Amino acid sequence: MVDPDEHEIAAIAAASPMAGEYLESIGKTDLAVLTEAEWLTLLEVVITAYQDELARLLDAGRHPAPPLSGATR
Repeated sequence: MVDPDEHEIAAIAAASPMAGEYLESIGKTDLAVLTEAEWLTLLEVVITAYQDELARLLDAGRHPAPPLSGATR
């Protein structure tokens, strides 16, 4: 990724803990010892978390925040 924007950087940050959680769940931290299935699952976890967060951020930008109830001007 060349010159990631703020949403992409945030999505990467959101995906990172998911990778750690998956590796912790299988009891491995050395990527060199992952089986092919474990490696592919790790990629799926990271890519899915990245895409989900990016979609959430982009969708949030399309909708203005609701007005605060009881706010006075």
